[in-house]
Amino acid sequence: MTLNQPTPPDGVINVHRHPTSLSDGALVSIHEDLQSGLTDDLYKRLTEFIEASSLPDKTPDYRDQVLKYLEDSIAYRDSIRPNGLRGLGDLPDMIGRTTTGGWVHYHNGHDVDHDIDEDEADTVESGKYLFFSPDDTQALEDIIVEQFAERPFPHAKISTIPAKKQDWVLCLYQDDNRYWFPLRSAYHDPTTVRFRGFKTNEATRKNEYSDKFRQST
Repeated sequence: MTLNQPTPPDGVINVHRHPTSLSDGALVSIHEDLQSGLTDDLYKRLTEFIEASSLPDKTPDYRDQVLKYLEDSIAYRDSIRPNGLRGLGDLPDMIGRTTTGGWVHYHNGHDVDHDIDEDEADTVESGKYLFFSPDDTQALEDIIVEQFAERPFPHAKISTIPAKKQDWVLCLYQDDNRYWFPLRSAYHDPTTVRFRGFKTNEATRKNEYSDKFRQST
C-alpha cells in the first residue's frame, strides 16, 4: 500500500521538496542521528530556510515531532519505491538516490570520462535515453549502476509506483546522443527491457518524437 506524502510539522523543512529535499541516504542518516539527540548541527539543518521569527525552541516535544515526521517520510518513500530496486545499503557508494512522488532519482558521483567522442552524436542537445520494462525494475536499475560506473551520465530516474502507467520507465540523461547505438546493443531485449532511443528536453516539452525515436520500438 502506498502512503501519502507526510506534511512537515511547524518549524521543520520539507524533506521531499526542493530546495530542502534530502536524499534517501541523508534522510535515514538524520533520523538515526536524531535518535541520539537534537544537536545544534541537526537543528540548523532541520530549520534551514525557516524564517527566524518562526524558529521553534529545541524542546523534547519538537524533537519527537521531527522524529515522527522523518519516520513517516522514510515509510512513505519505501511505499512508493518499486519493489525490485536495491536496498539503500546495496547501492554503490558513488550513487545517490532520492525518492519523490513521481520518480526515483539517481545522481552519479563517479569521476569517469566519455569513451566515445562527441563526433559520434547526431544530436548535440540535452535530453534522455529512454528504456521501458513491463515488470523488471531491477534490470532498469542495473543499467543505471553499470552506466554510471562506465560513463559520465549525471542523472537518471525510474518511475515510482503511483506514477507507473503501462510500463516502468527509465530516463538516463546526457547532453547528446553519442551512446545511442551501444546502449541499444547492450540493453534492448523486448521481453524484458525496450530501448526507445534518445529524446531531447525540448522535444519532451513540445511532446514531439523524432523518426529515429519512433523507429526504436
